Order: sequence, then structure tokens, then C-alpha cells
Amino acid sequence: MSVWNPFEPTQRDIKRTEKLATKNPAIAGILSFFFVPFAMLYLNRGINNLKIAGYTFIITILLIGMTGVKTYDKSDDKLDIAKAAINLVSFTSSVAMVLENIRAVTLARKRKSQEDLITSEPSSI
Repeated sequence: MSVWNPFEPTQRDIKRTEKLATKNPAIAGILSFFFVPFAMLYLNRGINNLKIAGYTFIITILLIGMTGVKTYDKSDDKLDIAKAAINLVSFTSSVAMVLENIRAVTLARKRKSQEDLITSEPSSI
């Protein structure tokens, strides 16, 4: 497991497989698209969302630095490029958070079903 990858389940997610598996992935996705803190409360997990937010912040700072925006003159083309790039990064991070939360629930359901298969008695034929 990579500490830096926000798309891998954390040890806490694996320990909480039972609780995560009972959550609705559609509700988790909708909540994380419109208001991430509600999704974090609903799923009782947030570290992966915070990783995505941190990466978004770093990429935004790099984009602002690369465009060289120093003034906030409305006629400046560099400002328009920077705004468009920041909006794209923001939208992409929102989609990434939605996908990550949906994926967390579906992976928990998959782990739970695999655990159920392992613990169930084999049927006699």
C-alpha cells in the first residue's frame, strides 16, 4: 500500500469493511460532488479526500507560478489562462473525489463478499 496514492484503501478502510459496505455508493458520490465534508462524515473517512485536495492545491500553485500571473488586470490574457486551468484542475479534483468515494464503497462491498465466501461452508454435492 502506498501512503501517497489516494485511490488505494487505507488500513482503516480495510478494518471498517463491514461499515463501509453498508453505505450507498450513489449517496457517497452525490455528497462528495456537492459538499465534500458531508461525504467525509457520511463515510466516516477523509484522508484520501484530503490527499486529493492537497494534490489539487499543489497543482494549482504550480499552474499559477507557470503562467506568471503577477497582476490582476482584467484585460490580461495570462489571467484568463490561469483561471481556465484552475477551473479545470478544480473540476478534475471534484470528479476524482467522487470516484474515490464510490470506489471505496464498492471495494468494501467486494472485500465483504469475498470474506463471506471464505467463511461460508462449502456445500456438499
